Amino acid sequence: MKKTAFLMGIALTLFSCNSGNKESSGTINTVSDGNTFDCLEPFQEDYSKLLTKEDMASVYSIPFDEAKVEVNSGSYGNHIYSWPSDRPAIEHEISGMKMKTPDNNSMGVALLSFYSDGGSLQSNRDFFDRGYKQLSEEDLKQIEENLASQDENVKKTAAQMMKVRNKSSWEFVEGTGTSAWYKWNDKYGGEMAVLAGKSKFYIRLKVSDNPQENRELAEKLAEKVLEKCA
Repeated sequence: MKKTAFLMGIALTLFSCNSGNKESSGTINTVSDGNTFDCLEPFQEDYSKLLTKEDMASVYSIPFDEAKVEVNSGSYGNHIYSWPSDRPAIEHEISGMKMKTPDNNSMGVALLSFYSDGGSLQSNRDFFDRGYKQLSEEDLKQIEENLASQDENVKKTAAQMMKVRNKSSWEFVEGTGTSAWYKWNDKYGGEMAVLAGKSKFYIRLKVSDNPQENRELAEKLAEKVLEKCA
């Protein structure tokens, strides 16, 4: 938990911006304009109700009789179903040793968290978008200034986080929540980060090798979560 808090603190250092910077990324989503989505807070204690088994079945035919489910609570919780696919196993190399693992299908929700009440909905969105959009020269300059006064341990960890972040390519998703971004990985599948008011959650899934098919399903699953506050 201490390590997680430390990493979150670095993320705030990296992507916080000057109060005068009103820039926002992508087209503004209006689905949740003015809605704080406070109603999602109780679902941190029961992710199985945040995105239910029935919600998932309504957008994709999951063979529940052969699926495994993982449910955890808290801001780092999840509700994920996984089941066998007809895709070949994925080969990994760890410490020079090659091994294969099943390329299972999966679907669910994870990491429901909330911004503090102190910030505005617009500032929440600005901060959220800076974590996923392509960074401009101005953004990079601001990050450099934010890190200038930090100790070497923070700078080293921040550099590693930025290296990982720069390898990820997120696409803006128009019309979902306050803001949403999607990325695809051939090995792990699709992931959609969704901001709704002051709440944030992730849809994670892999049901095929088709990034667009997975993205469309992720959007439908995100809407199932957002409907909880309709």
